Amino acid sequence: MHPRLWKIVFKLFFFALLSSTVKASPSVGLSFSVPVITKDPEYLHGYRAALWYQPPSLNWEHTQIYFDAGFGHWWVTNTSAYRSLNIYSISPILRYYFTREPFFSPFFNISIGLAYLTKTHLEKRNLGMHFSFQDQLGFGVTFGQKKQFSLLLSALHYSNGSLCSMNAGITVPLMITAEYGFA
Repeated sequence: MHPRLWKIVFKLFFFALLSSTVKASPSVGLSFSVPVITKDPEYLHGYRAALWYQPPSLNWEHTQIYFDAGFGHWWVTNTSAYRSLNIYSISPILRYYFTREPFFSPFFNISIGLAYLTKTHLEKRNLGMHFSFQDQLGFGVTFGQKKQFSLLLSALHYSNGSLCSMNAGITVPLMITAEYGFA
């Protein structure tokens, strides 16, 4: 991972730790993701940041549904043409907790949302059109005294679902995400 991205992640967590006394809704938070392994395209780098909202009425004993509005910036390093693009997304996320313990709760996430790609090409890949679907599957843990922190390992995929004749897609088989819920 690029050293600059580590600095951004560290600064976000440091800010979250310092602001943990701020009174805000526990159902609102921030997340920051970086790729660990990329596949399509091979030399992909980037990050994704999101603001999420958890409606209290969609929070049950083991299951919750929340909504995520994100911005991603992705780039490749092996070509001079079509080097980067931005992705704006919105998606519902279903989170299932295997168990809810006082300080440590493992979970499974699944999400299918909508995305807008600022460009239709990345590297030699023809992504087809600006509209895309964002699919994400992952496992993670929530921890902290107020369960305000989460770490998540997930797979991420962007595709237009063959709504266009060209559908190269973008695939990140392994991402790491850090989340902070304001308490």
